[in-house]
Amino acid sequence: MTVALHNRINPVPVCANGFGDQYNAYAYSAAVFKGSMYIGTGRANLVFLRFGMPNVHIDMWPVPIEYKNYEQAFENDVSAAEIWRFSPNSSTPKRVHQADWYQLENGVSFRRHYGYRSMCTYRDGSRDIALYVASTSRSRGDGPDLMVSYDGESFSRLPKPSIISEFSSNEITLTSIRSLLQYEELLVTTITGASNGNVNGAGITTIFATDDPTSGQWHSINGKGLGTFPEVVVVYELCIHQGLLYAGTGGINGFQLWRGRRSGKYEFTWELVVKDGGGRGALNQGIISLCSHRDYLYIGTGIQNGGHDRTNNVGPAAAEVLRLAPNDELELVCANPRDGLLPLSGRGPGFGNYFNAYIWKIVSIDDRLLLGTMDWSVFGLWAIREERKTRFGRLLDWESMQVFLSSYGGAELWSSEDGVDWNCITHNGFNNIYNFGIRNIVKWNGQTYVCTANPFGPKVLTRTSDTDPGQYEHNPKGGCQIIAL
Repeated sequence: MTVALHNRINPVPVCANGFGDQYNAYAYSAAVFKGSMYIGTGRANLVFLRFGMPNVHIDMWPVPIEYKNYEQAFENDVSAAEIWRFSPNSSTPKRVHQADWYQLENGVSFRRHYGYRSMCTYRDGSRDIALYVASTSRSRGDGPDLMVSYDGESFSRLPKPSIISEFSSNEITLTSIRSLLQYEELLVTTITGASNGNVNGAGITTIFATDDPTSGQWHSINGKGLGTFPEVVVVYELCIHQGLLYAGTGGINGFQLWRGRRSGKYEFTWELVVKDGGGRGALNQGIISLCSHRDYLYIGTGIQNGGHDRTNNVGPAAAEVLRLAPNDELELVCANPRDGLLPLSGRGPGFGNYFNAYIWKIVSIDDRLLLGTMDWSVFGLWAIREERKTRFGRLLDWESMQVFLSSYGGAELWSSEDGVDWNCITHNGFNNIYNFGIRNIVKWNGQTYVCTANPFGPKVLTRTSDTDPGQYEHNPKGGCQIIAL
């Protein structure tokens, strides 16, 4: 189900099935550099989820686990993250990088990176200088890497950031960087993920910056971190709004929003702007997305692990959209009413859709907000009916679920000029229920491109009824998509 955006009726897929390799599951990161668009992928995310996060429960696993982690065939064919380039003078995207090999002292080798979770185009005025890419690395490796390209064709690993050795230990390996942005002349980042299933909870709340990434020397710009553990477990998202640096956190009792004012080379003064999940507590566990639009800072929330954090017994619940006004008042956009306030849009959490677990991306393009969700309803295909958590879920029969998923299964994309009146561009992942998330939205070459998360390939468990155990079959709709609006 799609509707027009700027008088265009039919969104057009310019890349389907993970660039021809359905193990390219997430369009993890996106950037425009020297006239081309770059996409960094996350590989076989549901397979890695099975390997690394035993607390995530799905009754029937949606994709087959055909390899063991670190098995040579898995490393050869599945695990290596990739970077793809769309050029203005070519109709076919080109793979410009594939994760290289890491070798342990005992001779065992594996791919260094299974995801490129963030990208940043570093500019001097209007001139593109370098494209930086941050990795999600393997738990047996030596931590996340920062890579650089000056021509968009070759990518090289920079010296390991000093922060990696500073915070690693025998008990935990740092694995992932999610936020990477340029603030004035500084490159700024945080550590998001760590081993032992802590994909989104490294336990580090320090924000680091450098004016020379090639040196490997990074400096804390917020002392020993923000808040205290476990009120603040991670700094999840960074954003620049009205010249100031904002940091969105995740924590046991809800997100916090912090604001930093620069006072020296690496000196910032930080103040807490919003706490306790914006008045919703743990159900607004973390800030998943931030976006500066006109005079407001927009906040998209979510609960880790697809809206139901079983480790901390939080959720399930739909995500909210909030915004920080110029007077620092927090306004409800799509949210539960509270404190005498009603949502400005008239819509509740998840735009009224219980399954919208994350507000995964918010961007401002051509003075218009575009917002993409993560919708977990497709996982109903692999749920045992009697095991569903709600009475409604247990009453929902297979045929009714199929009808619902055909219209509303898959990620949603919404558009607004003022952040109050919203129009839905798609309710169902652009007619693909396996596009369960919109991971990136970017403008390039005069058009807007939507980049999806779709980890349901190359095979998916196919069932025909509530009692059918199913079998794994090729999925023609699996793998991330890039869609032009």
